[in-house]
Amino acid sequence: MKTARSLALAVVCVLVVAGIGVAAARAQRMSPVPQDARTIAQRKIDSRVLSEIVRRRGDARTAVAPLAADPREKVRIDRHGRAFVDVRASVKPALEKKVRALGGVIVSTSGAYDSIVGWMPLLTLERLAADPTVRAIGPASY
Repeated sequence: MKTARSLALAVVCVLVVAGIGVAAARAQRMSPVPQDARTIAQRKIDSRVLSEIVRRRGDARTAVAPLAADPREKVRIDRHGRAFVDVRASVKPALEKKVRALGGVIVSTSGAYDSIVGWMPLLTLERLAADPTVRAIGPASY
């Protein structure tokens, strides 16, 4: 009798552990891509902007949870699919030329604050972020 109870308890424990393991594996597969899995260029892009890029691409596997749900902190996107962003980098003519070559429209630059503010096509932001002189890209204040 004691052996049967011990055996039954062991079987129940194994089933519970297996159930938890399957649920955990399923949840891990469905979770968004962690910060570590992002490319170097993607790490330079603010998560709100990156979420818009992923949404525009339609790639649900690499979904990124935005940091802020506050509607005032949304990324402004115009009818041409360009986001209003602040590119943090040393302001140099070569970088300004690259922004324009990627379809961007520069609104303002500041050498003192290492900032280029402008409208950039969402789908070209990763290429801009890949530039070694770019430190960060985030939504611009308005």
